[in-house]
Amino acid sequence: MWREELEKRGYLENDEILIELTIGGECGEYLPSLALYDKESDTWYYFDNDIPPGMTQEEAMRNALEFFEKLVVGLEKPKLKLSPIREAPKEVYEKLNRFLQGLRNEDKD
Repeated sequence: MWREELEKRGYLENDEILIELTIGGECGEYLPSLALYDKESDTWYYFDNDIPPGMTQEEAMRNALEFFEKLVVGLEKPKLKLSPIREAPKEVYEKLNRFLQGLRNEDKD
């Protein structure tokens, strides 16, 4: 269910965070990116993980969804950044882990 929601709406959220997926085009490639908004601190972070670009928007979306699914099941570790030299604080990773756990539990239902 979360996959369809992320693909259709472009975001997922709970009471603590919002995850946003965007696709941007540049020089014949479509670049997927994921961002996390921490509602409590009113701060955006970006995922500094390697998500492969796509030659089409659909391929870029597929690549982003595959990456996010790996995050959900624990095959990828998130790298959240506020800026190129500032990593997200531990509390934000904890919020993301709670969020991903909720998605894992949703998949079991």
